[in-house]
Amino acid sequence: MFVPSLDLTLYSSLFTVLPQCAAALFDQHVPAERALREPQLYKYTLHSKCYRIQSYWINILDAVWQSTVIFFMAYFSYQTQSNMDVSSFGFSLIFSMVITSLIHVIIQTSRIDWSVIAATAFSILVFLGFTLIFDSICVDCLAGESPYQVSYHSFQQGRFWFTNLLTIVTAMMPRYTVKCIYNKVRNPFM
Repeated sequence: MFVPSLDLTLYSSLFTVLPQCAAALFDQHVPAERALREPQLYKYTLHSKCYRIQSYWINILDAVWQSTVIFFMAYFSYQTQSNMDVSSFGFSLIFSMVITSLIHVIIQTSRIDWSVIAATAFSILVFLGFTLIFDSICVDCLAGESPYQVSYHSFQQGRFWFTNLLTIVTAMMPRYTVKCIYNKVRNPFM
């Protein structure tokens, strides 16, 4: 078992959902007066130009890129290390997945404010808190290999931190580069 099923379940339901909700809930809407004065603001949604099929395939390719980078960078980094077990490898994967997902939300958010930053920081704290508590008390509560002390052991290794930093930067680089170019071309003075 690479990644415990509990981590995968909590990944989408607890660890990464809060920043997305904060970005959606606290997003500024156009005031009614401005919407009446400038109806062209809604031309993209009326003609379904907001999200086209090209955007879908770009996001699919980006997701394939990110997942490939996360898996194979960890795999090749730990391939020659004899004391690495599958639980440590899985923890490295879930750590990269959570942090990459949270950075992805920040990059895609059109307006970053206190709510998005606080939700992201809180999500990281919840992930780390859950992981550290779970790994300290769960000796054999899951089928397969025990996650006992896996995160504690991983956090003490320089290879873990270097691999995850390199993985996260490499996974996010294409999206960040495209976003920077788009913002430079689309809004050169902002």
